[in-house]
Amino acid sequence: VSLIGVQRLVELAIQKDLAWLEKDLRALSRYDALYSPLGDSAELQETSLEHLKRHLLPAEPWPVLTRAHFEAAVAEARRRLPGLAPQFMDRLGLILQLRQQVQQRIGAVAIPVLPHSRTFSSLSQLGSPAAIRVANPLADELAGLVSSRFLERIAYDRLTHLPRYLKGLLTRAERAALNPAKNRERLDRIAPYQDALKKLQAQPARSPEARRQIEAFRWMVEEFKVSLFAQELGTAMPVSPKRLDLQLEIIRNTA
Repeated sequence: VSLIGVQRLVELAIQKDLAWLEKDLRALSRYDALYSPLGDSAELQETSLEHLKRHLLPAEPWPVLTRAHFEAAVAEARRRLPGLAPQFMDRLGLILQLRQQVQQRIGAVAIPVLPHSRTFSSLSQLGSPAAIRVANPLADELAGLVSSRFLERIAYDRLTHLPRYLKGLLTRAERAALNPAKNRERLDRIAPYQDALKKLQAQPARSPEARRQIEAFRWMVEEFKVSLFAQELGTAMPVSPKRLDLQLEIIRNTA
């Protein structure tokens, strides 16, 4: 039985519950302003509902379709429903607030691009057409965590960790300015794993197990960043270059 088929069967069984969930999610409008740099209100409502449905519905196909499997899946979905909407909205609100703080902190810097023979007679020339605005390198990392439709790319249980990763970015931005040399040394340590992750994510779709292992590696990289740049925030798991190398080996050996 295909996973899509299994999910559809359970979804039909709890459609009244899902209708109430969708109604509860109208309260997401309180976050429209925070989400507006990423997308509109309709997008937030849609991706939030689909995100929560993935949390409620079976994540694995059944070997065979039996009444026992079906009833257990429906019962599990209904067990997860009470209080889900307010809990989700609290988590989302914190994430969006921190995203805004990081965005404001890293901003962008104006870099003059002019012939060497010219000099600035005043700071106002920084706003001239000859100056370009270069995004802070941390902007890419922020987008990797929270960008348009990010709820499609993250599991519900992982939402509790996002605030820690975002606080880690805030800490990095502050400390990089205070000690650029130490920041560079730490960047050099994380770079091989960030590069490996980008290559893995750019590859064509692989088996479900390979995708799971790549996803695990993705969050291990985030935890490693926290351990390097903001150790006081703590990590959700032991993480080290040795463990990251081992996970890469597991991915290479997964069909």
